[in-house]
Amino acid sequence: MTMTITVNDSIADKVMAFLNTFPKEAVKIEQSRPWYADEVKSRIEEYKSGKMETVPHNEMWKQIERQIEA
Repeated sequence: MTMTITVNDSIADKVMAFLNTFPKEAVKIEQSRPWYADEVKSRIEEYKSGKMETVPHNEMWKQIERQIEA
């Protein structure tokens, strides 16, 4: 039997964990998320946790201007 199930991103990890409890030959999973979805998710989590290094907007432009002038 073939089914299409749409899962909200907020519970996707829980659904995947549940599906992974079945034998590998019992369930075939084809994710329709774009290739970059996991990368975006990890960067959002990194930003929210405060671990992501950031540069204030005005400082970024100062750095760009210095590089152009060099």
